[in-house]
Amino acid sequence: MPRGGARPGAGGKPTWKNGKTKTIRVPVALADAILAFARDLDEHGIIEPVTASKTIDLSQLIVPEIRGRRFVFLSDLLKVGYEIYPSKWDEVARAELKATAKNSANKSKPMRILT
Repeated sequence: MPRGGARPGAGGKPTWKNGKTKTIRVPVALADAILAFARDLDEHGIIEPVTASKTIDLSQLIVPEIRGRRFVFLSDLLKVGYEIYPSKWDEVARAELKATAKNSANKSKPMRILT
């Protein structure tokens, strides 16, 4: 009777949704956290960053009303120190701030009248 070797149907079923696995070396102190992160990523796909709070303090902002609805602008959140995720929206809001600053700088310059 043969012993050992690969046999059809032998071994457990894979527990990962994303296919084959690979052995990697990580620091022992980080192994459990990395495995938990990998399991969560495998299960849910994109992982949102953990934030200290999901509450936004609007007391430092002016919240305009446009057509009966209230709005908070990303650029205003940046001004009072919030970080914006994903970084794509952070970049958009920072570009708006630069454009606004450039426009207001141009408006504040005195006009020269040529004669």
